[in-house]
Amino acid sequence: MALFRKKVKNKTWKKKNPKIYSGVPRRDSREKRDKFSRFLFWVLFLGFLGVSAYMLFFSPFLEIESVAVEGNKDIPSEEIIAKVNEVMNGKYFDYLSKRNFFLASKNRINQKLKNDFNRLEISSIEKKFPRAILIKVKERQPELVWCSGGVCYLADKDGFVYAGANATDEELNKDRFLIVVDDNARPVEIRKSVINPEFIQYLKQIDAILVDDLGLQTEENYHTPAVSSQEVIVKIKEGEGAWTLKLSSAVSPEDTKKILQTVFEKELPAEKRKNLDYLDLRIKGKVYYRLNNSAISN
Repeated sequence: MALFRKKVKNKTWKKKNPKIYSGVPRRDSREKRDKFSRFLFWVLFLGFLGVSAYMLFFSPFLEIESVAVEGNKDIPSEEIIAKVNEVMNGKYFDYLSKRNFFLASKNRINQKLKNDFNRLEISSIEKKFPRAILIKVKERQPELVWCSGGVCYLADKDGFVYAGANATDEELNKDRFLIVVDDNARPVEIRKSVINPEFIQYLKQIDAILVDDLGLQTEENYHTPAVSSQEVIVKIKEGEGAWTLKLSSAVSPEDTKKILQTVFEKELPAEKRKNLDYLDLRIKGKVYYRLNNSAISN
């Protein structure tokens, strides 16, 4: 029976080498993905920059459309806005609009308004995102007319000479507007020269004392020999005659008032002042006067 035993095939499977997966992609695939990622990043980044640049500098959405002015009284807002629009007209390098919110120059607007409106004092220029500008101003109010070398100028309360003056100016036609003549003819430059503001206040107080408190009538403008002297000379008209009053800021307006009241009461009553040539109060504690055709009295 063994001779006819059926040969049994060996069913044992041949062992194969297993593949090992480490989880790390092949180097070439990873490099391709890295290059694509960098390319995509730069495309998106440059696209973002382009869109941002367009929105910031070229888009009409950020162009100034509204200009508002606050604080002006006599100067119409339309005139101020027209000057602002002149500054923002046109383009930089033929491409960038001067009306762009970020490119509109506050310094150029400020300089333009100062050059074209001497009375304007620019308090602030504010940009209101996204399309507006607010300009806050003050109008200089003339405190006196300062004349030197035959030319007259307007000065504000701080002594700042901001404009020329002539007889047709509305400010000069106001009642008792203070006019001072510098007999030394010191040169004056508009927007550069400054008159001592303390001297201006002294002049205003003296004028109020003479006219309002003492009832005197000034015949001519106030004169000063020189700004540095701080002295004032004015003609006083009484009846048909006139006499000269000489003052100095070294004597306070209050003391000047008391001295004049005392002198008028005790030494120079109205009848006697008809013959008065001048009255000098420039030296503190001293009073000098002279009657016509007489010697100086101390």
